[in-house]
Amino acid sequence: MLSLNRLMLKQERRRRWRIQARNQNSTEVPKEKDLLCQEEDHSEGDKISSELISLKIPFWLEGLSLLCVFNCNMLQVIDSKAPNLHTFKFFGNPPHLTLGESSQVKSLNFRLSNNGSSITYAITKLPSTVPTVETLRVTSFNERVNTPVAADKFLNLKCLQIHLAGYGAALPPSYDYLSLVSFLDASPALETFILSVDQDKMKHDSVFGNASPMRQILGHKHDRLRKVHINGFCSAKSMVELTCHILENATSLESLIVNTIYDGFTGDDVHRCFLQKRSHCMPVPRCMILEAHKALRAVSSFIVGRVSPTIKLNVWEPCSRCHAI
Repeated sequence: MLSLNRLMLKQERRRRWRIQARNQNSTEVPKEKDLLCQEEDHSEGDKISSELISLKIPFWLEGLSLLCVFNCNMLQVIDSKAPNLHTFKFFGNPPHLTLGESSQVKSLNFRLSNNGSSITYAITKLPSTVPTVETLRVTSFNERVNTPVAADKFLNLKCLQIHLAGYGAALPPSYDYLSLVSFLDASPALETFILSVDQDKMKHDSVFGNASPMRQILGHKHDRLRKVHINGFCSAKSMVELTCHILENATSLESLIVNTIYDGFTGDDVHRCFLQKRSHCMPVPRCMILEAHKALRAVSSFIVGRVSPTIKLNVWEPCSRCHAI
């Protein structure tokens, strides 16, 4: 076993430090579990045992710019004083996170394992913990809790990516997409918002057949929001309401991309076979192909009429070859 200091010195010379945890049947667990390092060096980065409880990084590690913590399910504390840490990627159970007063983290990729409230955790905990973040990606599996109103704000956040996944199933129909307005309100400098919804069924109440009036949230302006991309847009009433809210309150909006098929990509592009020069698009369940056509009707009925001439609307339909009914 290497000591933590030796491991850090080794990575200081490389100018990058990456931590990746994987379950290993042969891992030897010493008595002191606070810091457990394996003497293994892979191209993917050094591995920290899944039995790690506390990770503390000292201020003198000036060359540390990238930190990745994956699947450390026993981890309770991450305390970093590294002054030049720029990018932080985390996947695991929620830890007590401290990045120090001199934190310079600009990019954060965050998701909780086995937890249906990653969005809630992000909006309630991260503004005060990572105040310098400019690009934030939050992934949530089966988000069940509506996004609450934030007590603090992401004052420097410019790009927000939210990925809602219900792998192999529908997202919980109780989740209110319109509640994501709380995240927009908590990000006064936000310029780009990307929402990706990955589900194999749609069980939310559809905007069609729901006689209740469209909800509006008054008094909320998103003055700097210029670009919005919804990947996996559906006919859920609350998603249509969220889109309408953005159109009516994002006074600087320049571009709205609505992709009716979740194409397996959570970034800012649209993937279709004819664009990527592939033989076929990503497979999509038939029920979601049918839902995509219903989503197109929702765009025509509720969205198009609210788009001002200054906004470029780009609606991506299902692939006529791969997603034919």
